[in-house]
Amino acid sequence: MAILAGFANTYLRISQTNFGDLALIAGIGLALVFYGISILIVRKAFHLGEFELKGKRRDVTLGGGTFIIVWILVSVVLNTVWGH
Repeated sequence: MAILAGFANTYLRISQTNFGDLALIAGIGLALVFYGISILIVRKAFHLGEFELKGKRRDVTLGGGTFIIVWILVSVVLNTVWGH
């Protein structure tokens, strides 16, 4: 999902040129939407709950750091390769 969020940032051309000072907020907001969808997939599609993940709200915190790093990496690489 983080890769899709990175592609979406590039496809929607979320940059300071197009969005001005709101570019950062728009990019983070888009990433949060994708992260929310990934949490729903873990909960509903994979049927993983507190017991399987060994902790309360673990489905939210388990992959957060990896998601952020991959999202930023993909966004930077795509913006570098395709540019705006």
